Amino acid sequence: MFYKLRNINKLTINKQMALPLKFKSIKNRENYLVSKSNIKAIKLIENFEFWQNKNTNSIPGAIIYGPKGSGKTHLSSILKQKIDCVYLTSLSTNCLEQVTEGRNFILDNFIPGESFPSELVMHFINQVTYKDGSILLLSRMAPFEMNWDLDDLNSRIRSLISSEIKLPDDVLLYSFIVKYSNDKKLLINDKKLIYILERLDRNFESVIKVIDRLDTFSFEIKEKVTYKSIKIILDSLNED
Repeated sequence: MFYKLRNINKLTINKQMALPLKFKSIKNRENYLVSKSNIKAIKLIENFEFWQNKNTNSIPGAIIYGPKGSGKTHLSSILKQKIDCVYLTSLSTNCLEQVTEGRNFILDNFIPGESFPSELVMHFINQVTYKDGSILLLSRMAPFEMNWDLDDLNSRIRSLISSEIKLPDDVLLYSFIVKYSNDKKLLINDKKLIYILERLDRNFESVIKVIDRLDTFSFEIKEKVTYKSIKIILDSLNED
């Protein structure tokens, strides 16, 4: 499936243009692009007074939600850089032993199910609250879409401060692929970049995969990026 790039003028676009976006430094990637799709979530993450002033929060946590590939995990790295956090993708009874005084947690892929049993989640939140810690929840589901087995847990999750992060729009996605390919020192002209974007899912994850694979492929064959090499990489992504 091809995607029309609605907000980009294909004739006048140029990699040297001043991108109308801001950048945030985060761990594991040099910069994070800020746009309308994620600005509220970033402001929540950067409200360090909220995360550190535990006594003012009866429930010391917040939830950022949005579709896969929207950048939730990378965004949480900003918080992880500023305050020490334990990163978890599931909960077990052993995790309760990690809840010590003032400790902070990031729970990724947070949805009801085997990875996050309702009773254990409730117990974990109670323990973190009692120990004056904090919890950032990252989920593809909005709080009101989650259906936990416990009414009290449903109520607590839905009472958290929450912020939606959306998939990137055309300008943001184009800006990101320009920045990421430049960081890799991978020379791709504008027509080829647009050719790539029209054939990718609309998320950062897809861009990262195709640029990383193009970079490796070009290095291995010692050639510049061509339409043929792009097609080979795109085909390989479809086979994953």
